Amino acid sequence: MEEEVVVKVEAITNLGKKRENNEDSFFVDNKLGLFVVADGMGGHLGGEVASDIAVKAISEYVKQNISLEDSKEKVFQLLMGAIYKANEEIRKRAAKNPSLTGMGTTVVVALLRGERLYIAHVGDSRAYIIKERNIEQVTEDHSVVVQLVKANRITPEEAKTHRLKHVLSQAVGTSINLSPDIQDKELNKGEYLLLCTDGLTDMLSDEEIFSIVSKNGNHIEKSCKELVSLANEKGGKDNITVVLLYNS
Repeated sequence: MEEEVVVKVEAITNLGKKRENNEDSFFVDNKLGLFVVADGMGGHLGGEVASDIAVKAISEYVKQNISLEDSKEKVFQLLMGAIYKANEEIRKRAAKNPSLTGMGTTVVVALLRGERLYIAHVGDSRAYIIKERNIEQVTEDHSVVVQLVKANRITPEEAKTHRLKHVLSQAVGTSINLSPDIQDKELNKGEYLLLCTDGLTDMLSDEEIFSIVSKNGNHIEKSCKELVSLANEKGGKDNITVVLLYNS
């Protein structure tokens, strides 16, 4: 059995400056070591519904199926199954209500087992690991512009302002076939895990995020508030959700 590592965690979600509804959802269970962020989209109130279904379906699936002795492969299967369950539940709800047709959501899921961190995602909500000297984006956006960059059709700099910037290549609930990315990392003492929606990363650079988190040290509630505040100062064009863990 892996040694339990207790981390500090704070979470905040904010409407932003331009949106009438908050279509982001999050789930935090420090005892279980499960953290989920989702950014919904589509239809009248469809985004709110989709992201809410996703975090509930994923958290319930993990609670019901997790085991203390799970191997890496079993944990990967667990997270894959949880995301597939969310996909199924969103599609079922949309089928029952025509006004929700086409709704979907991003998800980024982190499961902490000891100091081993398992991260799964679909869409462009991100996970970062922040260390003493650097910030690392550990998820790759499932978006059209990322595909264009990979194909050398546009540069990373052009991607930041491209007209297709917010077009996802996949989202939970919008297709029967999903290909979540799953990976494992170490979260060592003194390191942070940040899960967030694009309402944060569209407004702030990685350098700005690193500066705020590193400056505030173990005062992670202050970091969350400052991240959201700066995103709003810079325009707050979308809902902003931040979940920040610190392995102290």
